[in-house]
Amino acid sequence: MFVINPKPEAPEQPVEPLAVNSRVAAKMLGISERTLFKLTKEGKIHHKKIGWRTLIPVASLKAFLEIPATEE
Repeated sequence: MFVINPKPEAPEQPVEPLAVNSRVAAKMLGISERTLFKLTKEGKIHHKKIGWRTLIPVASLKAFLEIPATEE
């Protein structure tokens, strides 16, 4: 007996994560995890604690990069 599948399954599209851990976030920005921690502590990059994990929303990383740099 043959089973005919009327709809062939489409290949799954890669899913872009909504949030990443601190190691991945630092790598995405090209900075150290220590610098990332400093930026989250200063409130320049938002983060979310879920249990013992700290996740940084990708949208927060993109928003941080859009802020014009100020001269110090």
